[in-house]
Parts: sequence; C-alpha cells; structure tokens
Amino acid sequence: MRPHHSTPLVAICFLLTALLLLPACETEEAEIAGALQLRIPDSDDLLGGAAGDVVRLPITSPREARIVILDGIWTQGGARSVEVAQVLDSEVFVKETTDGDPHWITRATVRNAAGEVIWAQRVNSLFQLLEFLQVVLDGQGDVSFTSEQVYQLVVSQYPELIQFAVRVPIALPGGQTYHLELREPDGTWIELGSFSIDSLLAQAQPPTIEAEVTDLARTGPDDDRLTIAILGDGYTASERLRFEADAQAVMEHIITTSPLREHSDLMNIKAVWTPSEESGAGYDCNHSGAPAGCEQGFRDTVYETVFVIPAIMDQFNMPLGDVSDRVAMPLQLSRMFEAGALANYDEILLISNSAKRSGFAGLYVALVTSFDARIHFPHVAVHELGHTLGLLGDEYNVPGDSCYYNEPTIPLPANIAQIEDGDVKWSDWFDDSTPVPTPPQNASDHPVGAYLGAYNCDDLVRPAHRCKMNSSLDDFCAVCSEQLVRRLYSFVDPLPLDENVVALRVASDIAEIHPTMRSRFERYEIHWTLNGEPLPVTGQPLRLEAADLVDFPRDQWLTLEAVVRNASGFLRTSDAEMESVFHFEIMLEE
Repeated sequence: MRPHHSTPLVAICFLLTALLLLPACETEEAEIAGALQLRIPDSDDLLGGAAGDVVRLPITSPREARIVILDGIWTQGGARSVEVAQVLDSEVFVKETTDGDPHWITRATVRNAAGEVIWAQRVNSLFQLLEFLQVVLDGQGDVSFTSEQVYQLVVSQYPELIQFAVRVPIALPGGQTYHLELREPDGTWIELGSFSIDSLLAQAQPPTIEAEVTDLARTGPDDDRLTIAILGDGYTASERLRFEADAQAVMEHIITTSPLREHSDLMNIKAVWTPSEESGAGYDCNHSGAPAGCEQGFRDTVYETVFVIPAIMDQFNMPLGDVSDRVAMPLQLSRMFEAGALANYDEILLISNSAKRSGFAGLYVALVTSFDARIHFPHVAVHELGHTLGLLGDEYNVPGDSCYYNEPTIPLPANIAQIEDGDVKWSDWFDDSTPVPTPPQNASDHPVGAYLGAYNCDDLVRPAHRCKMNSSLDDFCAVCSEQLVRRLYSFVDPLPLDENVVALRVASDIAEIHPTMRSRFERYEIHWTLNGEPLPVTGQPLRLEAADLVDFPRDQWLTLEAVVRNASGFLRTSDAEMESVFHFEIMLEE
C-alpha cells in the first residue's frame, strides 16, 4: 500500500485513544448521520434506497482490431513510406492505449476528426528489420552496407520481406485515421503513411490460407488474454503428429517457465496446422558439418523458412567463411500473418522442422528449429519468446556475430545497458554493495548486477551472470522477468474484461464495492482514494459507512477511485500502463 497522508476523523480518534491511553473519543451521532448516495461518474445511475440495490460499472474497452499488412517502401534519396498490401477480416485485439516499449522505433496512432491522438502504440516494422540486417551484413565481411542498399538487396532477392503487419483498432470512439511514424536518430518523427480506418475496413478480406487451429492451453476469451499462436513450417502431411508433439512441448515449457508460469492464467496458446510440400528448411546445411537430410537450396514449405546468410552468400557466389550462419527467417510473411490471424494471435512462435539448430526473433516472429528430440529446442523457443514478447536482448557474445549496438537508431533492450557515471538503468535492483561493473566471481552475492559482455558487445552489460537470455537452459533473471511481466500487461489488464465492478447498497448509510478479481487474487493489490486522499483499506470489497465521510463536504459528489496493481513480486517499480483504474462518485446527504 502507498503511505497514507490522511485518514477519516473516526480512524484518527481511534488511533490516538489506543496509543496515548486517552479517554474514549465522543462523537455526536448527528455528525455522522446521513444517507450515502453512489453513482457512476456523470450519470444518473444511482443506488436506490433499499438494501440489496446494485449499480454495475460498465465495461468500456473497445479492443477489436484488424491486421493490416503493409509494404515498406524506401526510395532513392532516403524517402520512406508504407502502402497497404492486405487487410485481413479476422478478429484480433489491442489494449485501449499504451505508449509501448521505446525499443521499437515505429509509432502507430489513431486520431479523431480534429487530428488529436486518442490511441498510441509502438510497433515493429520493416525499417527496424533493415537496421538489424545492416548490422548483421556489415559483420560478414569487408563490404559496408547502407540501410538503403540493404533494402534494395531485400527487394531484389526476397521481396516478400518488405511486408510487415500492424493492428489497427476499429472500435475506438471517434477514431478516424491510422498513422505510422518512424523515429529518426535525432529523436524527430517522420510520417510513413496515414489511412482512413473506414477505407481499411472496406478492403478487408478473409484470410486465404487453409489451417486448423487447436487450443493447447485456453484460460479465457482472446480479447482478455495474451494469445500465442504456434505455427509449424516444413512439416509434411505425414509429419503432423510430430508437429503436434513439438507444439505441445513448447507450450508446456512456456507455462512452466517463470514468470510466465505465475501468469499462465492470462495466456491462451494455440497450435496452427499448415502442411508443407517438403520437409525441412532452405539452406540448412552447415558449412562445417551438414545434418542428415539438409538442403543447400530453397525448400517448398508453406512459409519458406530459409537460413538467410548461406542463401545470400550463395546467391552472390561469395564464400561463407567462418561467419555465423544460424539465422533462419520465414520468407512468406503474409501467409504467416494470415495463419496467425486465424488464431487471433498476439504473438507468433514458428517451429521450423529442421535438424540444423537455430533460434531467431528479429522478424515479427519467434522462430526455433526442432533440432533435437524436444530436449533443448523448447527451451530455445522460450528464449526466443523473450525477444518478441519481452523485447529482451541476447546477453551473450558469439564469435562470428556482429555487435548489435547501433544507438541512437535503435535503443537498447531493457536488459542491456551501457554503464553511465557508474550506474545502469536497472540499479533499483542493486543493494548498497553491488559493484559496477560486477565481477563474475561475485555472482552468488549479487543476483542482479552489471556483468560485462552482452548483445555481442564486450563493453555492454547484462543484469545477471546467468539468465535464459544468456543460456536457454537457465531461468529468466529478475530484470528480464520484470520486463516480461510488464510486456504481458500490454495485452491484458489486472481486472478481467468479462465482468463488471459491482457496488452494493447494504443499508441507507452503508455501501460496498466489489471489484471482480481474477482467479489469482493474491497477485494483485487495490489502492483506494477518496477525492485523492488514500483510504486506510486493504483488500476488497471496500465497505463505506456514513462515518467514513464525516471529514468531507456533505451534499457534494466525491470521487472514489481504485487502482488495481500487480503485486506478484516481479516488479520493482509501479507502472501506470499495468494498472486497472475505475471510479465511482459518492455523496453523504444531510
């Protein structure tokens, strides 16, 4: 609970009596007599005068959205824009508003007729992918690429990769236009495009891909859950049972890995079956030793997953050398988005049926290959979900990979930092004796510190000596867990959407407010205020009597606010984007 700055007169009197052994305080019954009135703000929906009368707070959460697939355009001279490629008439959802994680450099907004922003969210886009590919390609040899050159390479060799998907809210009151903006390195924003929401809806067509969706873990309605769609690529019709077993193994690792385990009741996980003509992934032969059944060429698979660096080097007849070749990507992005939309997805996790080890999460999807008999690859899948869901960075250094740091174009992830003036951004987790940087030999004394070596950069630091973002078989560290929980609540709220908050009249001078809590009530705490003053109340329901309002003006509507927060222990600081807030108005009548 927050510290209380004031309490009603009756509570103060009781405290002084107990502590100072004063005579019992006397209050005139007339001072606290009166009837309580309760209503929804700015409405006439009042509790009546009889015990048992009820008023329900209405649910106002217009979350319905549509998937819009965009083509990213980069013209000569550096001009960037987007064009609509496809609008999917398949229901997905967004939260009402969130500023989003600053790691994404593209911002989406919905504006009303006056041009005012009424909804905002950060999104992944082609332009972030190009920045990443530029870093990767620059590290593969002596040739240096500009972002525009990387774009031309992608367009000429893999034109499908210029596409990316966004969620456009369609039910926001007053929402008329959808805008995309790109943040420049100097902090300014340039507009990539704006679209009438009505015109987008007029273009909507059902997904054309044929797929079967199966619930692996279902805990509630999709609009009130984080929905993860597990797709498979390179599984032929005869390998369906293998895909189903692989998807089941990944699901089990998701819901048993902390902090997702403690919030598994907020997730729906679905398997989406789409058979491929051929088994495996393209260019999945390793230059230092090829797994059985590999192919040094493209495969006919539904999403065309390919190991990109070997493919590019082969296309340009360049030697692969000793560079890392583990990055695999699906080329058929629109098919992937269509299949995910059939599952109302929030996150896509793609399993590629290849014996060559890979885990990659830079292309709107967490991807992992089924490289072993479900021993290690499900752990890698959860690590990759740490990237796409948590927006976490890799905490290791791999020979042959480039340093991924290219500030100020793309801000560092929440778990990667520079040391600035002897401090790092997660220092709230430190104790007074934590050294910065933190020597590895002190790891047992400092579960959270500043350990050198992360993001494939020797001078960047990570929060923990061991973490799942460093080694897939480990647990998530405290800082990564906090970020994952924050990101999870960018899809759901502490209070469920499918039931109302109820206010109940107990007597003419007594009312109770019953927030409908989720099944794991111990995960949340409620902070009540009356006209901005904290109430000395814990838990729920809130019971108010006429005496509780004796210090407040009579015959005036007072604002009663409740803030519901996650209290699971994973969060070091509060965050307004992770809260549910609701209001009533209350009056003590003469």
